[in-house]
Amino acid sequence: MWTVDQIRALAGDGYVVVAKVVPASLCDLALARIDALLEATPPPAGQPGHNYWLDTESEPELRALLTDSPALALAEGLTSPRRIARPSFLQVALTFPPYQHIPARGHIDGLTPTEPDGRPGTFTLLMGVILSDQTKPMMGNLIVWPGTHCPLAVYLRENGPDAILESRGYPPIHHGQPVTVAGDVGDVIFAHYLLSHNSGGNTSDVVRRTVYFRVKVEGHDGSWRQFVSDELHDLHAVRAAIQLNRLAT
Repeated sequence: MWTVDQIRALAGDGYVVVAKVVPASLCDLALARIDALLEATPPPAGQPGHNYWLDTESEPELRALLTDSPALALAEGLTSPRRIARPSFLQVALTFPPYQHIPARGHIDGLTPTEPDGRPGTFTLLMGVILSDQTKPMMGNLIVWPGTHCPLAVYLRENGPDAILESRGYPPIHHGQPVTVAGDVGDVIFAHYLLSHNSGGNTSDVVRRTVYFRVKVEGHDGSWRQFVSDELHDLHAVRAAIQLNRLAT
């Protein structure tokens, strides 16, 4: 299901793109639903980007990208034996051209605002189902700062996991050079929660369309402090594969 190189990339870089996970039929239904959303509740004129935050259970065409494709099984292949809880909401992320934008740095989700009880809105993986051509830069692509999940976990081990709240999504760690995440329709991005990321500009001739699911293992909320201090805490299968590979070499 997962290759050794993909496991290494996810553990080291904090993200990986898997090609052609979602069948074209499901992508077509999701695109039709997004068209209907744009017609029913269009974004303000001139706005370069727009997000629809939707209840997962109320959106069968969009939910199917995760639940009716191999995407969910792939995610659980990283967390096994722990199961992935069904996410309560999803995000439809749109970027309209032309939009000249290069983000200066990345951020971490779920901190502005926090959850109603004050807990940070942590999760295990950000999963992005690509629904438009994003094979080249400046097509509204996700921008990531590879490997930033590791020093962030170190920072939170040294300063305490609650320091993530004080960062307000912008932790004081070195970022290095950003990378544009490329992919095509039906590809899925798997990114670690602690990976610093942002969205880029769009100078193409197509609207960037990506549906994001923020998934977490069952029981994650009760152990979020352990998770943010140990980047492989929820990713049991990744840790096991890395350890096995080290023994083999």
